[in-house]
Amino acid sequence: MRKPRSVAESPNLLPLLIQVLASFSKADGVLLEEEIDSSLGFLRYDYPEAVYSELRLLFRQALYEQQDLSAMAQKLAASLSADRKIMLGVQLYDLISQAGLKQEQVVAFYSFMSQLGMAAQAIDIVYQLNASEESDQQVYQRGASPLESVSFGPNGRCDVVLKSLSGNDRLLAFRYHDLILLKNYSAQSVSVRGRPLARGGFCRIYPGQRILIGDYVLSFQDLATYFNAKKNVSLPQIFVRVNKDSDEVELERSKTRESSLEVTFGLKVRVKALRDVRATLNGVKLKANTEVDAALDDRIIFHNDTELDLSD
Repeated sequence: MRKPRSVAESPNLLPLLIQVLASFSKADGVLLEEEIDSSLGFLRYDYPEAVYSELRLLFRQALYEQQDLSAMAQKLAASLSADRKIMLGVQLYDLISQAGLKQEQVVAFYSFMSQLGMAAQAIDIVYQLNASEESDQQVYQRGASPLESVSFGPNGRCDVVLKSLSGNDRLLAFRYHDLILLKNYSAQSVSVRGRPLARGGFCRIYPGQRILIGDYVLSFQDLATYFNAKKNVSLPQIFVRVNKDSDEVELERSKTRESSLEVTFGLKVRVKALRDVRATLNGVKLKANTEVDAALDDRIIFHNDTELDLSD
């Protein structure tokens, strides 16, 4: 659920936030047209009551105006909560990353965040969004608030196994409250909102959006579920009833005396056989009390060659 804004964070701050985002949507004084939609995406989600055409007009006006980032930072420092400051920092870093991390923008970013009172957090944001899989994730500034992270790869070294990835391919997802970012470290074809996400690039993922990784689809809700699972919060669970005579499969929300399988969705999918089932998962026969760890793109194969896709 979206976190409500405080009185201090009312839509009265919207013009100021538009000016800040516009300031970071230019590199070397050149307007980056492709960043308009990205910036407006932040605003449309965080301020759903705003009219898109008005946002676009205000944003275009701000793009051609000379902005005083120091003055804006001082005003926002007194108006935004710490959480909102960090979220703004993540959004701004997303913008300058899309623009190629020009030196002047990186310097302006650190200066702006420092004036917000978020200097240490800015260092953590940059470090975490650029850390490699082998980097020490514990190296953060004391007192700062690092982003949650979930890694995806082809093997058990990552939090979540995605068999559509191979070799050293991996994806990293980051979350701060309801803001989720995805970074691509793979050679696979990855697209978000119908746009390719290049290797080393990252973008914000909004509710309802889907990520296409080759032929595999990952949704915003999937990412949220993995983050919650990593924190051991709200692990979704379903039960499967298998008719002995017809091998028909029924999904149940709660356990009954007829339930045959218990399926728990966390960072991995855990399937427990509650009774003997004439089926296999990853080559393991599902005898009573057998537990098998699997991935979302795995399938339970029944003796008559029918299949149950775990992603369903």
